[in-house]
Amino acid sequence: MQPESPYRYTHMLGACQVGKAWAAVDGQGQFATVAVLDGVAASDERWRAAFGTAANALAQAAGGHPYAAADLSAAHPWVAYRANEGHAPQRLFQSLGMDYQPVPDLPVSAPPTSAPPIPAPPTSAPPGVPQQVSGPPESVAPAPELVAHTPQLPWAVHSTPVSGQPVSASPQPVSAAPTSPGGSLGETPTFAGGSASSSDAAFGAFGGTGRRIAPVRREPKRPNWIWPVGALVLALLAGTVGYFVGGAGSDENPSPSPSASASLAPYEATQFSINKAKFDGDLMPLAEPWLAEAGGCAVDTEVGGPPLPADEKRHVFCRYGGTSLHFALYPGKSEKDAARAYRHQLNFAGGALAPGLREATRTTGGVTGAAGSYIEYAFKGGDDRTVCGVWWDRDDVDGAFYLETLCEAGIAGNWDAFRDLWRRNS
Repeated sequence: MQPESPYRYTHMLGACQVGKAWAAVDGQGQFATVAVLDGVAASDERWRAAFGTAANALAQAAGGHPYAAADLSAAHPWVAYRANEGHAPQRLFQSLGMDYQPVPDLPVSAPPTSAPPIPAPPTSAPPGVPQQVSGPPESVAPAPELVAHTPQLPWAVHSTPVSGQPVSASPQPVSAAPTSPGGSLGETPTFAGGSASSSDAAFGAFGGTGRRIAPVRREPKRPNWIWPVGALVLALLAGTVGYFVGGAGSDENPSPSPSASASLAPYEATQFSINKAKFDGDLMPLAEPWLAEAGGCAVDTEVGGPPLPADEKRHVFCRYGGTSLHFALYPGKSEKDAARAYRHQLNFAGGALAPGLREATRTTGGVTGAAGSYIEYAFKGGDDRTVCGVWWDRDDVDGAFYLETLCEAGIAGNWDAFRDLWRRNS
């Protein structure tokens, strides 16, 4: 029996972890395509809300797909599109971060009523609650179609310095003239003695006739005693300086080394030591840039620590001014991908809530240079105020950190401030 809807399904077009797309015919015989949320996701209020939000956002987006009909309160929520809307169901599921796969266009006798079971969703709340949440822990595509080809973040572009060496001018080497008695053309002989015989000999060496070359006057020599006296003075000065330097070096309290002066200030050094004990080796690559600045860090295993979501292996909560800072370690890649897919959905639907929010992208950390996924998102908190967030996960770690604060009270609507905080600690 097919899911309830006024459409007659003819064959399946594609499927993903949380639903399917069908070719269908309406009551007037018009062709259509229908996206249906089914399986465990159909009974999860968070997925039902995300499905409806994504459908509405896709209908209102530039270049999006308005739907012809929908029933988001049905047991299996569905959204129908006219046949000329093409791949609208595929884009809808991909906007949710799902790995949509087309199937061969073959008719089937009847569609199955449920999708293969997916792991239980996390215990966190949906976008309407300020507590951060993660999506069902199922492997998903790294990014929806609408955001997969976005350009690199401007602040994440790393220029490669061009190495070069200063060019110092040096005189062109000049070959010395030969000193053989025969000489050569262009040679200018110099005569020290200035006697007639030596002049005549040199003149005859050229084999020419004419005016003789005048003898060169020898410059008087400097007194030979200057150099010994200068050396003695330098030796005395060196001995005096060495005495004072040696005395300073023998002091019991030597001056601090350059490395000591460049170390952290006492408060930051203490915070670094306290925070470092909160993170194990798996989360350390993500946490290290924050250790000297974040405060009040607590692990889920300690008294007063944050609750551990069902899809996480470890959770550490810290504060940075008015910003909540979360570090999440996942059991594996599929759980991390599912959590990222949920932020993709919040990114896609959050543009109207927080102007200036940018599309998700792939980039590199501002400090570590490690490759990963960067997502800005927004949602309504429990008091109906908008919460802004930034998600960052590295490819080489099954973990992520994310920042959340009230968009107005925390960053005054200035996304650049949030981006700067991420860049200095990623």
